Amino acid sequence: MLKSMTTEHKETFLKLVLIIFLSFALSYFDSHIAWVNIHIVRLWFLALYLFAAWDVLKEAFEGLKRGQALDENFLMTIATVTAFIIGEYLEAIAVMVFYGFGELFEEIATHSSKENIKHLLDLVPDLANKVLDDGTVEEIDLDDVEVGDILMVRDGEKVGVDGVIIEGVALVDTSSVTGESMPVEVKPGDEIISSSIISQGIIKYEATKEFDDSVAAKIIELIEDSHMSKSDSERLISRFAKVYTPIVVAFAAILALVPPLLMGGAWSDYLIRAATFLVLSCPCALVLSVPLSFMSGLGLASREGILIKGSQYLEELVAADILLTDKTGTLTTGEFVVKDIEFLADYDKEKALDYIYNIEKMSTHPIARGIVTSLSRPENPDLFKTVDNKSGLGVVAESQNGEEIKIGSAKFIGIENEEKRAVYLSIDSKPIARVIIEDEVKKDSKKTIDSLKKDFKEIAVVSGDSVGPVKDLAEELDLTDYYAGLMPKDKLDIMEKFKNQGHKLVFVGDGINDAPVLKNANVGISMGETASDLAIESSDILVANGEFKELARLMKIAKLTNSTVMQNITFIMTVKVLILILGLLGHASMWLAIFGDVGVSIIAILWAMRILKKRL
Repeated sequence: MLKSMTTEHKETFLKLVLIIFLSFALSYFDSHIAWVNIHIVRLWFLALYLFAAWDVLKEAFEGLKRGQALDENFLMTIATVTAFIIGEYLEAIAVMVFYGFGELFEEIATHSSKENIKHLLDLVPDLANKVLDDGTVEEIDLDDVEVGDILMVRDGEKVGVDGVIIEGVALVDTSSVTGESMPVEVKPGDEIISSSIISQGIIKYEATKEFDDSVAAKIIELIEDSHMSKSDSERLISRFAKVYTPIVVAFAAILALVPPLLMGGAWSDYLIRAATFLVLSCPCALVLSVPLSFMSGLGLASREGILIKGSQYLEELVAADILLTDKTGTLTTGEFVVKDIEFLADYDKEKALDYIYNIEKMSTHPIARGIVTSLSRPENPDLFKTVDNKSGLGVVAESQNGEEIKIGSAKFIGIENEEKRAVYLSIDSKPIARVIIEDEVKKDSKKTIDSLKKDFKEIAVVSGDSVGPVKDLAEELDLTDYYAGLMPKDKLDIMEKFKNQGHKLVFVGDGINDAPVLKNANVGISMGETASDLAIESSDILVANGEFKELARLMKIAKLTNSTVMQNITFIMTVKVLILILGLLGHASMWLAIFGDVGVSIIAILWAMRILKKRL
């Protein structure tokens, strides 16, 4: 708690402690010292009351001016002024002091939550170093950077906009976005994203986006919007308070006036009952603890690198029963590896592998890069007289001894009805080898799926990939179902089918083609490391490091937050109802009412604050 306090918080804490100490001391002198002047004591009590209650009194007055008087500030003012008038000075001051403690703890928790989010806003510098045509460097505002500008980033500086390196080699820390603490080496031709920090070296790079379109800008926008959307529980509490407060005031007025006027009751007795009732009826505990619980959940998620656009999605996650996920870049890394090589004819295997490796070495296609990395054979481009790249199909080459070599898809070399993702080698029109390719499954995907099965009735992969690879992945991860060969509209149709059946859906994806589904799902989650700008904009939640395993952590945060909200509501209402009954019967003192309102508020706030201390 003390670590989370700012200097201002500590000053407020000491002020409240001093007020309550002086109040009890003054009450003792009033009761035990005969010569103390009663009028001076009352003036001291009034001064302490005003010192403790000034902010609440001011808010209550401002509410009257706006025509919005019936709120917790108004209730506290009426209750404590009534108590003060009938001589319950210490109780009146105690109500305001302990209410101040409740607000202080709420401010501390809110500050801690916002600090967890705030550090993510410091992703980019204010200025960029633009390299001019004559080679000199000029500092310009980040918003003035244009596509095509050449920028320089030195050791220790942050990258302002996305771009491609044209000069220099450096180690780059991308942990602000990806969460990966290990620096990676970058060189000319490599892409570099905004918010990366050059930890060693100097680079020049060409801006490929303006700042507003960069990855960091999208993330900053998402963070700034995170408190805009309220949960259903928060909206319900707000509506409840608007209806509830006038009823409470009316009932308190009846309690204060009717018995003395019609039944001969003592005014002081029923005034204190009414004041006690007003204090106890204050919705402070609900108004403070419910939003704070959700804010704490948002803060915890941000600390873990999961950015949520609003608290409503923490509720939506728990309510959802179907999880649909994209395949490439979400469940898999998007990097291809050789799973197996099958030889289809009697041919020199080493020679066939040399042909495959050296032809694919000349290609920049992701599958070709995966084959080259997996095979890792000696480089020998002199194996071929000619090499002809047939764009989108494959490669035709002629060996030094006149063989016609073809590498490409099944269709390219004349094989029909092939469902596996594979690259084929044929020599003189005869199929020689089949290289089976798989998209590498992300680490812990299986473990995460198993964990999520207790949260969702169905977990299915929806992919534009062919049936074979999608089916294999679904079986490997033990998914409930799979949908393959889909266009973006097909994914939307599947989602709408589930929605029409009354299901609530979570969709996880990262590509431009996933944006429509991310936008229309009950909760859209984009995987940040590989996510397109459009996917980030369309999603409700961003997993900054792009790791699928973070979904299990996200669900823990959502369940912890929602359970905390329900626990607080149950606790608050139970205590209030019990003490209200005692109050109406005349058996509840103002001190019990103080516990029932501000005491319960402090307990609920502290219970909500524990979310921020969780280690998941």
